[in-house]
Amino acid sequence: MPDKKVTLKQVVEQVLSELNESITVTDLADRVYAIYPTRSKTAMSSFRNCLHYDEQGVNLAYLDKYTILPMRIAMQGVRFRIPIDRHAEKENEIPFLFFNYFIDRQGEPKNVRFIDNTGNSIAFKIKSVKNIWEPTSLWRRDFVDVFEFTEWFNKTRPQRGDSLLVTVQNWENREFLMEYEPKRKRRLEDIQRFNKEFSDILFNMLEESRDGNIFLHQVIPDVFVRLSNPQGYPGDNWREIVESDKRVKNDGTTLTYPEEVSMFERMMLTDAEQLPWVGDSYSKKQSDDIYRFKVSLGIDSPIWRVIEIKAGQTFAEFDVSIRKAFGHDTSDHMGGFWKLIPRGKSQKKFREIEIGDINPLEEGTAAGLHIGGMDLKPGDLIKYVYDFGDWVEHEVRFEEITTVETGKSYPALVGRNKPKYQYCVICESKRKETIATLVCLQCSTQKRVIFLCEDCADKKHEEHYLEEIIY
Repeated sequence: MPDKKVTLKQVVEQVLSELNESITVTDLADRVYAIYPTRSKTAMSSFRNCLHYDEQGVNLAYLDKYTILPMRIAMQGVRFRIPIDRHAEKENEIPFLFFNYFIDRQGEPKNVRFIDNTGNSIAFKIKSVKNIWEPTSLWRRDFVDVFEFTEWFNKTRPQRGDSLLVTVQNWENREFLMEYEPKRKRRLEDIQRFNKEFSDILFNMLEESRDGNIFLHQVIPDVFVRLSNPQGYPGDNWREIVESDKRVKNDGTTLTYPEEVSMFERMMLTDAEQLPWVGDSYSKKQSDDIYRFKVSLGIDSPIWRVIEIKAGQTFAEFDVSIRKAFGHDTSDHMGGFWKLIPRGKSQKKFREIEIGDINPLEEGTAAGLHIGGMDLKPGDLIKYVYDFGDWVEHEVRFEEITTVETGKSYPALVGRNKPKYQYCVICESKRKETIATLVCLQCSTQKRVIFLCEDCADKKHEEHYLEEIIY
C-alpha cells in the first residue's frame, strides 16, 4: 500500500514530470497505480477526476479525449497574438492576463522572462493598474498586474492595431519570445484560417462536454495543442476569437451556449431582452402550409397524439391543442416550449433553446409566435412542458409540412396511439371488465397499482388522491 502521506495528485504529478511523450489516459493510470496501488473499485473514476479537476490545463493538455501530453511539452513553441490597443500604445503596458493559460498557475509576473528575436532579454517592470480589459466578465477584478515595456516599446514604437507575436520558448522556465508585427504586415487569409480552426475546435469541445459548459483555463491549452500547426503563424488573440463566435458565450471563466442564462442574469433583463435568440420569420407565403407534429407524453412513450396546425397559427393555439389532446387543464398551469438541438454527433444530448412560455391567463412570451416562424425542419424536436409545478414533459417531433384541406378546422387531432386499457380492480373482483379512468395514488404500492373506474372511485376512494389515466 502507498505511504499515507503521499496523495494520488502527487503521484500523478511525479509521473507527468518524468514523461517526455504523449500517453493514453489508461496507460497513465497503470503507471500511477503501479506506484500508488489501490483496491478501490472506483480507482479509475478517482484518477479521471484527478486529471480533470487538478491537472487539466495545469500540468497536462488533452490531445484528444483519450490522450494527454505534459504541459511542458504541449506548450513548447506555441505561438499566440497580443493586440496593441490604445492603452498599450500610450502606456507601454500589456496585462498579465493575456499570458494566462501559457504560464503555470504558480507562475508570478516577476518570474517571467522575455527575449527578442536576437535572443536578448527584454526589460520590464510589474505594475498594478485599473482593469479595463475584462468589462463583461462576471469574475472581473478591479486591478490587474501589467508588464511595462517602456524601453522596448520606445525602440519598436508599436501603434494601435499592431501586434505582438509571442512564442512559448520554455514553458517550465516561463520564457517567451516577443516579436513586433506592424498592422500592414498582417497575413489576413492565414489569420482567418487560424481563427476558424480555433473556434471550430473549441465549439466541438463544448458540444462534446458532459454538461454543456467548459472551463477556459482547462480547454484553451487543449485547443492550441489540437491546432494543425500550433507553432505556425498565429491568428487573432483567442479572446477576440471567442467573443466573435456567436455560437458560444464567455463569462470570463466558463464557456457555455448563448441560451444558457442564469436566474441572476434573467432578473437583470427587461421582458424584451429575455429571449434574444428567438425570432419569428413567418410570412403570408406560408398561409397554406400545415405543420404535422407527433406529440408523445414523455420520451419514447407509447402514448402519443398527432396534431396538425397551420403555419400562421401560434404557440398559444398549439399549447391548447396539446392540452386538449392529453386531457390537461386548459385554463390553469403554465406551459412552455424548448427547441432541442443535438449536441455534436450525439443523438442523446441536446441543447435546450427556450422558445417561450404560455400562461393561459395572460398569454406568455411564446403566445404570439407563429408555428411557421421557427425555421423548423422535418425531424426537429421540441420539448413541451405542461404545469411547471409537476413538470409534465412531452416530446414533440416535427414530421412534415402538408397543405391545408378545405373545410378542415385547425389545429386538428389526426392520429393517436392504440390505447392499451387498464381495468378497474374493484370491477374485476366482481368479474366485470370496466375500463379504468383513474389511479388511486394513495392506495397504490410498488407491487400493485389501484386502477379505478369513475363509479368505484366515487364510492370507495372519494377522499383519496386520484390521478386521471391518459391512454
